[in-house]
Amino acid sequence: MVDPYTDSSRIGELEFVRRVRRAIHRHPEVGHHEWRTANYVERLLRRMGLAPFRPAATSVAAVVGPEAARPAIGFRADMDAIRVQESIGRGYASVRPGVMHACGHDAHTAALLALARRLRIKPAPVAVLLIFQQAEETYPSGAPLVIEGLPKGLVPPEIFACHVWPELAEGVVGVRAGTMMASVAGLTFNVYGHEGRASGTAADSGGVDAVSAAVRLYGRLRPDTGRQLHDASPTALSIGLIRGGDGPNRVATRCQLEGTLRALSWADQDAAVAAIEATALAVADETGAKIEVAVTSGIRPPVQNSARSVARLEAACRTLRVECRAYPDRPVGVSEDFGWYLDHADGAMFLLGCGRSDQHPDLHTPQFDLDEAVLLTATDVFQELAMATA
Repeated sequence: MVDPYTDSSRIGELEFVRRVRRAIHRHPEVGHHEWRTANYVERLLRRMGLAPFRPAATSVAAVVGPEAARPAIGFRADMDAIRVQESIGRGYASVRPGVMHACGHDAHTAALLALARRLRIKPAPVAVLLIFQQAEETYPSGAPLVIEGLPKGLVPPEIFACHVWPELAEGVVGVRAGTMMASVAGLTFNVYGHEGRASGTAADSGGVDAVSAAVRLYGRLRPDTGRQLHDASPTALSIGLIRGGDGPNRVATRCQLEGTLRALSWADQDAAVAAIEATALAVADETGAKIEVAVTSGIRPPVQNSARSVARLEAACRTLRVECRAYPDRPVGVSEDFGWYLDHADGAMFLLGCGRSDQHPDLHTPQFDLDEAVLLTATDVFQELAMATA
């Protein structure tokens, strides 16, 4: 019988990632509450002979390789789940109502633990930092906490991560240089009007209707779904919530709009915010309303892959004979907090195909699942990158 903790064969590794991923999947935890998951990861790393530590409350890190050497390369996996009611009907399905690993973070963690296991058997020529991060899906996200909590000198000059991706066939790697995923900022528009005369022949005269001003602002901003970006259109605004009014027969004195702004870079975001604020000021002048714009920047950073790191990733795939595509052809509309690491180091995030058909369930849906065998492709690529690091 295969021992998943000691057998270094491909069968042993597959049994290891399958067992680990399903153990985590069964007990999902939302961001900043990954206590059980972090403890489990620590136990496995210690069993491998490593010395894990906590750079943040529910994050785990470990260095594999020469003692006292600064890590030359790092790899990050995320560990949190999201609030989705699972419906896959498997024996390893979530036991926690309303919480599920619908984004594949359990898979990312299993693949990185498999890398730790390999590097203990066959060390890389350099020290390697492994990060198991809390709260990728949550705001505030876990990446800045981890970066701040890493001891001085442990932030490597290059770092990689992968994300399982059902739109790509199993085992196919997709990556692009430059912006891979957009930043996300939150926007809140508070529009204030005022009532006019209370009654009599001049009732409501002199009033300023906040709802009317908000509708004009909405039309002037021309929001869309907020998910389609490209070089010719580097920002996208969506407004998904409008609430306001004081009653069906009264001049509205307040109205609020809430939305998100996605951008290919921080500079693109800043330029878009300036234009939005100017539009709000113009509508306020036209209508007599008071309009306040509140911006929550940094909900997610842009994920901007280094061209050098992408070239190294492509070379690793060629060595392994793993199909690697220049994909997607433009930044995707979803977001990821891995960009915070890329503000401090070179690196890249790549997409790991896990789709078994054109109808494979999307990420963040109750039916999402995958075959753990594909995770060994991520482990292979990580290992090759570590071995090829000077």
